[in-house]
Amino acid sequence: MKTSRVKSVLLIAIVFFSCLTIFQCQPEKDTLETRLREAIDQIDVINTHEHQRSPHELPEENYSFYHLLEFSYLAADVRSSGPAGFQMEKLDSLSDVELWKSYGTGLNYSRSTSYYSHFIKGFKKLYNFDALYFTEKNIPQLSRQIKENYQDYGTWFDEAFKEAGFELMFNDQYWDPFNCELNANYYALVFHINPLVMEASNKPEPGMDKGNIYNQAESEGFEINNLDDYLRYCDLLFTRNVEHNAVCVKNSMAYSRSLDYEDVPYEEAKILYVKPASSLTRIEAKKLQDFMFHWVIKKSIEHELPIQIHTGYLAGNGNILDNGKPAKLNNLFLKYGDAKFVLFHGGFPWTGEYAALGKMFTNVYLDIVWLPQISREEAVSALDVMLDCMPYNKFFWGGDCALIEESTGSLEFGKEVLAEVLTKRINRGLLTEEVAIDIARSMFRENAIKTFKLNKRLNQDFERMKM
Repeated sequence: MKTSRVKSVLLIAIVFFSCLTIFQCQPEKDTLETRLREAIDQIDVINTHEHQRSPHELPEENYSFYHLLEFSYLAADVRSSGPAGFQMEKLDSLSDVELWKSYGTGLNYSRSTSYYSHFIKGFKKLYNFDALYFTEKNIPQLSRQIKENYQDYGTWFDEAFKEAGFELMFNDQYWDPFNCELNANYYALVFHINPLVMEASNKPEPGMDKGNIYNQAESEGFEINNLDDYLRYCDLLFTRNVEHNAVCVKNSMAYSRSLDYEDVPYEEAKILYVKPASSLTRIEAKKLQDFMFHWVIKKSIEHELPIQIHTGYLAGNGNILDNGKPAKLNNLFLKYGDAKFVLFHGGFPWTGEYAALGKMFTNVYLDIVWLPQISREEAVSALDVMLDCMPYNKFFWGGDCALIEESTGSLEFGKEVLAEVLTKRINRGLLTEEVAIDIARSMFRENAIKTFKLNKRLNQDFERMKM
């Protein structure tokens, strides 16, 4: 009996001290992640990719929660769940009850998605929104706050920009690609080059509507009759963007075509260009576009502009996923060793392929922009692999959103993902806390300053702020 009691006491003691050890260790783990997150929050973020649009550029005036939802990524998940989609012309005429009847079911079905989680984080940060989910009861109050803020969007944007922790955003104006005027207090210019490439195969014919680049050239009195004229005008656009301090060029052509670009000789492209666009075969049209992207790369090298390229998953509801496969760009990385290629979005779902390209090529950089919003858990897993694969001076972060609320949520999500990854690596004995903080500072700020040569610009901004 005595032996049995002793064994029982020992067993209880072992269980007690085991629980005590677990209890003592767990706060340390939480404390580590908290410390990392606090350090990350101190970084003035250089956001390397956005599509920010002020309300006057958008089709609505009376902004509510549902208007912001329409311009968010979450709208795609709501549509995917079954509803026919938002009808913007009806938003202002429907009551909150009617709007919830239309979209509440889709919102509820999307509560598990990363699009939903990152979207709500922006409101938690900027609006002190403390609910776990959007509901029929809490959306009307949120809408009232949004409407109030948007009465003076300039002031609201400035406050939100600072509260979120941004110092600078790279803004890709794909909807207005020839505009070089941006508010330098917030934005750096990105030269969106899709029109230069895609419209080479769409030379206007009599009676046809002119494409964007031809309309722009005509408005400036520039006549385009052959490939040489076209190249001269594209060269003029390059020069103009450089003079307005463009920090990079951007290719998002995976939404329209495949990312494989054949090296087409000038002589062949010149012959194809003079053919009526309507008579070009699909292969011939692609050859003209391929020639132009190679030309863009050469010009980017000449002007020392990094080349951002959309890879992987395509936003919205329906497209050809294979268009964005990162490995299709392999020939460009081999041919243009002097170019700086910045691949976007983790190449999802080809995240391993994406990481391998960053590891193989000294001139390939990885921007995890948008990956956490697509899938938070994939971002955690993939970023851990990427840090295994390549030096951390080759990473960037961007938000890829249209309005400040969603950009803020994207940043909160990105910080959360990185803090989790770094905590795990420290706990596995792969990093010290000091190096982990250096990785965060590099990804959210320092790498962009070095790669996109922002030192002079940031110093000038600092001097202006002191005045």
